[in-house]
Amino acid sequence: MVESEAKSYDYICIGAGSGSMGSGRRAALLGKKVLMIENRVIGGTCVNVGCVPKKVMFNLANFLEEAQVIKEYGVRGTEGLKLDFAHFKARRDFYVKRLNNIYDSNLANSGIDYLKGTASFESDSVVVVQGENGPERYTSEHILIASGSAPEPGVFEGSDLCWSSDDFFTMEQLPERMVVIGGGYIGVELAQILHALGVKVTLVVRSIILRFLDRDVVDILLGNMRHSGLDVRLDSPHKRVFKNDDNSLSLELNNGEIITAEHVLVALGRPPNVAPLNLQNTSVELVKGAVKVDEF
Repeated sequence: MVESEAKSYDYICIGAGSGSMGSGRRAALLGKKVLMIENRVIGGTCVNVGCVPKKVMFNLANFLEEAQVIKEYGVRGTEGLKLDFAHFKARRDFYVKRLNNIYDSNLANSGIDYLKGTASFESDSVVVVQGENGPERYTSEHILIASGSAPEPGVFEGSDLCWSSDDFFTMEQLPERMVVIGGGYIGVELAQILHALGVKVTLVVRSIILRFLDRDVVDILLGNMRHSGLDVRLDSPHKRVFKNDDNSLSLELNNGEIITAEHVLVALGRPPNVAPLNLQNTSVELVKGAVKVDEF
């Protein structure tokens, strides 16, 4: 192919999450010809596997916990509450799909061209998109990298057997037991949600939870988590995960202890999703795996 075969736009947005939506729609509002490219689901992490479905699950978990608290106010009958998780998941997913459709409509109403595929840079001004029709080339003087993040799978034996925070939202039914690896906010949130939904959860943390927050606050949270019955293991680096004959999984800690559950969920952070972009073909610099930016 030659350079002239690349279709030209005023502005190209790589990603269709919150950042790209805000920037791309504003550019279109100002009269620019905009192309938006997404290789997963429109709306990005927040709408599909982040804030939105997490908050729906948090609300459910909170309702169930509050139902136990109000017994002390004389309310009777909460002991018989039963959760139809399949029904809940269907309603949650319907809500997310509704938001996807709204995003689609917003792009159409803004006059933005939307393309499903994986974008990579051929040069600073040319991107190649691998889509349903094979590779296609697009060019612009202004290209936004808003490709979001992806779950960190971890580097240890058996990591391929584990779930990520993305997989958490595909769960069709609640397991009896689950191990969550990671002491950041994702691991701590998901462990508490699962626990409130009735899952026996073990939260395994290499050192301490939420190391970036005030320790007084964290100590109170940790005490409440343990008081509720959540099994929190601090200073417990893990060694490997392996499958058992009954298809359950076992996590081996560095001290030799074995913890067995139906699933092991890895929540070790979400590094920038820049690997597919082939940034080596551009002048873009990376700092610790993230795109280096200036004061603007």
